[in-house]
Amino acid sequence: MPASSATKGKTIGSIGPELLVGLGLGANGAWVGMSFKSLTLYGNVSAPGGSEPVLDAVYLISIVTVCITLAIAAVMERRVWMALAHFPTFLALAIGTAVTTVFMPMGTPAGSELQQIILVLTGVLSGFFSSMFLIYFGFAVSQLTLRGKVVCAAASTIFSSVLFVVFNVLNPELAIPFAALMPLASAALTTAGMAHATLEGEAATASSNAPSSSHALNEVTPDGSLGFPAKFAIAITRSKPSPITDPQERAIWSGLVSRIAAASLLVGFASESCRTMYMQMDLVNAGQYAYAGVQAADSLIATIVVVALALLLLLRRTERTAKDCYFAVCLLLALGVMLLPAPILLDNVNSFIPLAISSAAYGAFGMFIWILTACICSSFPQATIAAFASIRAAWAIGPLLGIITGRTVLAGSDVTIFGAYQLLFLALLALIVVSTFVFSSEDLGKIMAIVPVRTQQRFRYKCELVAKRYGLTERESEIMMMLAKGRNLPFIQDQLFLSKSTVSTHRQHIYQKLGIHSQQELIDLVQEAE
Repeated sequence: MPASSATKGKTIGSIGPELLVGLGLGANGAWVGMSFKSLTLYGNVSAPGGSEPVLDAVYLISIVTVCITLAIAAVMERRVWMALAHFPTFLALAIGTAVTTVFMPMGTPAGSELQQIILVLTGVLSGFFSSMFLIYFGFAVSQLTLRGKVVCAAASTIFSSVLFVVFNVLNPELAIPFAALMPLASAALTTAGMAHATLEGEAATASSNAPSSSHALNEVTPDGSLGFPAKFAIAITRSKPSPITDPQERAIWSGLVSRIAAASLLVGFASESCRTMYMQMDLVNAGQYAYAGVQAADSLIATIVVVALALLLLLRRTERTAKDCYFAVCLLLALGVMLLPAPILLDNVNSFIPLAISSAAYGAFGMFIWILTACICSSFPQATIAAFASIRAAWAIGPLLGIITGRTVLAGSDVTIFGAYQLLFLALLALIVVSTFVFSSEDLGKIMAIVPVRTQQRFRYKCELVAKRYGLTERESEIMMMLAKGRNLPFIQDQLFLSKSTVSTHRQHIYQKLGIHSQQELIDLVQEAE
């Protein structure tokens, strides 16, 4: 086999597990759309006003439950981790979500007392099960390599769009089991992917002269009591909550999490408020297959955008590339908003394509948020649940506020140009606030700075060999590697967002453990390590 073909085959094979995790995440994301963004699941529901009031009621109850559950998880992270760190819990949440899906269409807000009880129960249980199940993806994706994070997020966005298109052409008899299958498929795909995925810390040992990755991680492999496949168990064990003791690191963590959460909320508000208006223009009475056509266009545009972003992020891993990609996503979001009045002003324009552009932009932004969230969680693994739950709660609140705003503008009247401009102004204001004040490209640069870029594998292996041999802590190992590259203290201070005294103290401890007195001695020690 030619060298180029062998390299290509190795590259494709190496992303297989991460791709499976992405497909698992995509199946879970598709379930959300199937349950709360389409009437297909409720096609056989006979209720006053049609099936839309049932969908609205279930969604409202479920999304409020999601927000409450994730908020509690962020506060009680240690107890939540102890509850989730068992494979039977993982399976129970997937099965619970699937079973709840089957019963969702049986509830009716204006029906009998039993139907009302079913409505409330399915709303609460679907919100609780799905939000707790989602935290496992926080564990998994955060511990993948940077390449794995990008592959996973891109695959998830594309796969969820494709599944949603397929779902929207099914009749209700097939749609219900299809939607109920999604959580189970998600659990199976994620488990299979995490059994063989490459985790952070393994990439450096992947060179031909390095020991096997499983051997390199023996010191952090749990005793098997968790019941998960080894790599999945490692990811969950690494995410065990503990306080961030350094005040400056704590401030950096809370600042980044709050900014991403605020950006998620505002963009979700802008996207969903416009989507509410688009749906009422000419899609509300267009029928099931017209909506499926919109989702197909959405899927196509999202695939093109997401693949382009993913390739750029993978092939050109620079801060500038990440900023350019973020800027492009913000422009696409703005385009989806700016087109809002077009179907009203122009007779030959309907809402199909504008809605597809808006939805695709929101999907691309969601991919970006997944990558950024996972990067923060991998940089601060002891606060994974708090960070992930806070950001995902904001991601849920934003669309809820958007729906409420859109419905308020539309209340008591048909779609009007005045209402369209009202929503356009609010949505654009939200996007401007996000890109300028809440989460700018400078904030993106801060996250990129704390993300470990796995290059020069042989050099990194030598550094890890020295760190393990002399018993350096994780932070000491990180600083030792930068010192071995010739970096000075101000550079390390800026890159890791640590105080001068903290970096100096870590350097002193490193030198003491290694029995050296200068940076040159450290460089020599690393170069000679075998």
